[in-house]
Amino acid sequence: MILTDRGSEFTKADEIEKLGCRLFYCDPMQSGQKGKIEENHTILRYICPKKADLAKLGLREQEDLDTICSHLNSYPRKSLSGRTPYEALQFFLRNDELPKKLRICRIEFDDLNLNPDLIRKD
Repeated sequence: MILTDRGSEFTKADEIEKLGCRLFYCDPMQSGQKGKIEENHTILRYICPKKADLAKLGLREQEDLDTICSHLNSYPRKSLSGRTPYEALQFFLRNDELPKKLRICRIEFDDLNLNPDLIRKD
């Protein structure tokens, strides 16, 4: 499931839903309905700057996106009392099955990389 605003990156919603995802939109001008996901979006922009050519940065395969998601979800959040989204997921699920299915893993804090070098391949 994806909850998003009506940004241009979701203009091909039917193609996204063919992948097995359900896509839902916030009401117009109500991005606050997405809650804490806005924090993920802000952090994602450190790795994938707005208007950057992601292919030129190195985002070419699902594996690259999995790496980005692992780093994003291993970054501690004030809203989680200093814990990471990955740790919160493990706490509530009490197993590793979902992270494995999502192809994300925990990245140690000292190994976090939240800039375009994470996916750069040149």
